[in-house]
Amino acid sequence: MAKEWTPKELVLDLVSVQSDTYTKMEIDMARHILEVIKGQDYWKEHPELCGLHDGHDRMGRLVPWAMRRGTSEKCLVLSGHFDCVEIDCYGTLKEFALTPEVLKEKMKDLEWSDPDVVKDLASEDWLFGRGTADMKGGTAVLLCELFKAAAEGIRPDLNILYVGVGDEETAAEGIFQSVGLFTELKDRYDLDYKLLVNGEPTTKDSAKKYVYYDGSIGKALPFIVTKSKLVHVGNLMQGLNSAVIASNIVRRVELNTDLCSEDYGQKCVPPTVLYMKDDKKFYNVSVPLYTNLFLNTFFTNSNNALNILRSLGQICREAADEAVEMYNKAYDFMKPDHPNPNHNVRVMSLSELEDFNKANVSDYDSKKDAFVKGQIEKVNSGQSITQLATGFDIVQWEIEQSEITDPMVVYGLMAPYVPAVNNHYFDNFDREGMINAVADALAPFDITLVEVPYFMGLSDNSYISDVDATDDIEALKSMVTPKEVYTIPLKEAEYIALPSIIIGPWGKDYHTITERVYLPDLQIHTPAVVRKIIETI
Repeated sequence: MAKEWTPKELVLDLVSVQSDTYTKMEIDMARHILEVIKGQDYWKEHPELCGLHDGHDRMGRLVPWAMRRGTSEKCLVLSGHFDCVEIDCYGTLKEFALTPEVLKEKMKDLEWSDPDVVKDLASEDWLFGRGTADMKGGTAVLLCELFKAAAEGIRPDLNILYVGVGDEETAAEGIFQSVGLFTELKDRYDLDYKLLVNGEPTTKDSAKKYVYYDGSIGKALPFIVTKSKLVHVGNLMQGLNSAVIASNIVRRVELNTDLCSEDYGQKCVPPTVLYMKDDKKFYNVSVPLYTNLFLNTFFTNSNNALNILRSLGQICREAADEAVEMYNKAYDFMKPDHPNPNHNVRVMSLSELEDFNKANVSDYDSKKDAFVKGQIEKVNSGQSITQLATGFDIVQWEIEQSEITDPMVVYGLMAPYVPAVNNHYFDNFDREGMINAVADALAPFDITLVEVPYFMGLSDNSYISDVDATDDIEALKSMVTPKEVYTIPLKEAEYIALPSIIIGPWGKDYHTITERVYLPDLQIHTPAVVRKIIETI
């Protein structure tokens, strides 16, 4: 007789298996989830309807999946990630991070300054521990409802597919691996994907509310490399400092609301600079040759990364012009013995620079392949080089190959990249009908449904709900991160594009020692919502 899991029992089981993101632990977690699935009578009888999909991930990670077969082509997808951030932040309580009920008792012995934590520790409504909220809680609910539908024959016409996803917390490579599975199953069983339900935890300010996310925010990480006209500081008027151009760019980009977008009343957080550093490793009396910038930008469906890059290109040109004006003003003041260089700063996207090099550098492709391969080997071998540093090294290599002697600004993207998605852009999806159905499911509990246009925490939904990837693909032509390290299957994702929502249980303090999930949502409200979706879709 198969075990009849409750969401609480299953979340305790899932949390007990450590699954640190970007580690081999993710493989163990995937195998564990499959074993839980195989313990159910339906998949004992239909072993061909579950498995571990190998997307040929470079870390060997796997995608656990299971399907309750229906009599029609219609298919509902239940999905969420099973990787978690590490447990080091638990300090002396680290050994209890994966045993929530023990952890909570241990935490009660400590002093907490946050009154909300104190209140929730005293309450029976909260379960503490790594992954309880983000997001093994949601995974437990989705699996339990799948098991119920299979055991009880709920909506026999409906195919219900569960897909577990790793590596959401780092680079979203888990969902990339799953795209191939979606495509394979769609073609094998002639599935018509209607909706994906993601059990990511939701954020709210009251137990009397329930949050429904209708989309997911987009994110692009632009880089900018500025190059000096190199000069000794004693001859400063003959050169141009890359740091000056970079600082002008920072002033124009930081908190620039013109680069923000708004969609269905929801606004993005303005851009910010995440990294700014010149290439000097020790003191000398020359200006720095290169200065590197790395930015964070969010966007909704009313904007996209291609538009952000175009705006950034204009900002770079304005910043370069201002730098030249600053030098001209100083030159007029100093009146040195040499002519004013009156610099021409070349501003190019990475794609434009690559096209220039293909046209002008002999044997360019093989030279680049060799250089990039060497960089990747350094990263994979654990040498003291990061993907961020590798990206900047590649840009600088491109600049050097060009042999352009003018000062330069080169801009583009680094990984990861997240498209913005929203159900308003699906013509064949009854948004209002689904929202009303979820509201009806919550009505007996006297809980109000709050529809939010965009989930602001980023989610895997971005990679399966991209209706038109044309502009995304164009923007990614200026992606510096090597395809051997980071490749987004955007065309494939566009093939299976389907509406998606986030309706997971209430969670707090994700990634921290006080991470916790709200048990009434876990045990009662979210199961009722998922069941209603199964009945309605």
